[in-house]
Order: sequence, then structure tokens, then C-alpha cells
Amino acid sequence: MASAQRDHWSIVVLQCLLLSLLICRHGAFADRNKYFHISSLCAGQKHYPQYKKIDGAVLTSESENNLECAVTFQTDSILQRFMLRFERLALDCHDHLVIFDGAHAIGNHKVDLSCRSTRSDVGTIFTQGNYVTLRYTTDAWSPQGNGFKLIITAYKDTTLPDMKQDLQCREFECRNSFCISSDLTCDGVNHCGDNSDETSFASCIDATGASQILGLGVSLFVTLLLVFVVVCIIGCSVAVLCICRRQRFGITALQAGAAPTSAVLQMQGNSTFSTGASYGGTAERLSEKPPPYPGNNGPPPGGGIAFHVPQEALYYK
Repeated sequence: MASAQRDHWSIVVLQCLLLSLLICRHGAFADRNKYFHISSLCAGQKHYPQYKKIDGAVLTSESENNLECAVTFQTDSILQRFMLRFERLALDCHDHLVIFDGAHAIGNHKVDLSCRSTRSDVGTIFTQGNYVTLRYTTDAWSPQGNGFKLIITAYKDTTLPDMKQDLQCREFECRNSFCISSDLTCDGVNHCGDNSDETSFASCIDATGASQILGLGVSLFVTLLLVFVVVCIIGCSVAVLCICRRQRFGITALQAGAAPTSAVLQMQGNSTFSTGASYGGTAERLSEKPPPYPGNNGPPPGGGIAFHVPQEALYYK
């Protein structure tokens, strides 16, 4: 019985933890933006390109040596396109990042970036289709600090004249009329290009970046609050279980103690009845007068002092 109860409460605790994780993932921390590091993304895949389907991604590189790989990103919908924007770009002259507007690293490339490429020169890159392929090669030595940080976002342009009514933005529409996934808002990454997905325009809490509750960040505060609620639920459940078990054990103990007491009382009643039948009751013995004490009950001869002792006083129980 005790083992079954422990198993039951273990399942309850596990369900509470899974529920809290589900709330964290799809509630306060809903975030479909993905982070990739080029070295781990292309590890051991020099000749086989990687395919990733994304709504948004942050791709970073930091002083990789002897790297040669290709990775292809795809949108969720064929109606979407990709927007690529560099937040950092510092390549060595022997390193090349080539971007292709398609699903393969062949044919005419869109840009070929190297040491002479700067963020301002490159600007924002837009694809014509729903695929983009990056081919990155480095030599045996890269200076410290070389690399890039690339923001990739799947979007729909709602200003296009051929956009029909059923293809209008049903997610988040940026100020620049780009339609992106609602899950990419308020995640600290500028996916719109004009940063409107990180401001009050996207209903972000305290868009100035100083959002804190009791000195803690909003995400950390919500996490701690959820953990506290789960712990309280578990504690209350354990307390209720202990109280119920104590009450049940107390009732069982009282029932177990009442049975011997009833048996003793019954035995005493039978013994009293038997004794009364044989020797008479206590009241009967007290009401009966004792027999006279044998001998001379008159005054002693000689006229001495006589003591009168009642006969009842000579009766001993």
C-alpha cells in the first residue's frame, strides 16, 4: 500500500515538473529562434551539406582554422523568403563566405565575402526563393577576432502587389511591412531589420532593455516563480498525505484498543454475576445482621465497668 502511494506521488511530481517545463517553453519563453556556431554545425561534414528549416537563426563564426563546409537553410513556407543581415563581419583575406540564392552551393553566387567586405558595403541580403546556401572556407591560420555574426530571418513582404488577401500577414508585421513569425518577437534579436520586433510595437515588456522585477530579469523571475509554485504544490500535497495517513492510523489504533476493552468489560460483568449468584450481592451482605458473638453478652461480674459494643461492630467483612 505504501509503495503504491509513493509511486502515485512520484508520478504527480513528475507531471508537475513536465507541466512547468511546458509552460516555460511555450509560454514565457516561446522562442523559435535558433543559434548555430559554424564550427559545430559543420563538424565532420565537409562534403555533405547541412539542411536546416528555420523561422529565424543566428549564425556565428570565431577564428576557425581549416574549415570547409556548406549549410542550406529553408523556410517553413514556400511563400517566404530569407533576409540576411550581418551584425559583425571581419574575415581574413584567405577566408571566404559565399552566399548562394538557392538550395545548392553551385551556380552563380549572390555575394562572395572576404577581408575587403564590410557590413556597410554588404548591407541586407534578400533571396528570391525560400532557400539560401552558405559555403564557408578558411585557411590554416585565422587571426584572433576574425569571424562574423549573421542574422537570418524568414519573412513575407506584404507590400508586394501580387499578395492576395489570403496571403496577408497572420503573424507579426514589422513597421517595414515585413511579416515574420510571432515567436521571433521580444527575443533580443533584431529580425525585422528596423528593430520593431524588439520594441513596444511588438508589445515587448520595457523595450528599453531595463526590464527587471525585484532586481531580476523577467525570464529569471518567471522561472523562479514557476519553480516556487511547483515546490509549494508538492509540499502541500505531501502535507495533506501525511495528515490523512495520521488520521487513518489514529482511527485504526482506537478501533484496535476498543476491542480488548469491550472484552474485559464483558468478562468482568460475567464474573460479577457469577459471584452474586453464589455469595449474594454486596447490598445484601450489608443489610443482613451478623450472627451473635458466642459467649456471655451480659455485664461482667463484680460491678465493674461494662463496655457495650454493638454487635454490628464485631462483624468483619
